Amino acid sequence: MIKPSDIQARLRLFRYGLVVLVVVTFVVSLLAPFFALRGAGQAAPPITDFLGTAVIFTLVVAVIAIVLYFAYQYFLNRTPSGGGTAS
Repeated sequence: MIKPSDIQARLRLFRYGLVVLVVVTFVVSLLAPFFALRGAGQAAPPITDFLGTAVIFTLVVAVIAIVLYFAYQYFLNRTPSGGGTAS
């Protein structure tokens, strides 16, 4: 059986990982088009031109991360052994 402190530790680690994922998504979706155009020999537009797309991608990933967090929280609280199905 998983202790409540272990459940909280697992959720905290999962939450921090999801936050890192959201931040990395924002940075990559903001900078990747800029460097791709710059590397292709074209005159790169201002980096703020990609801000709208980066925000949209980040919001989509954030919503998915929130759903995953609550699903994982439900799974941990529902199963007494931390894995498998409860009987």
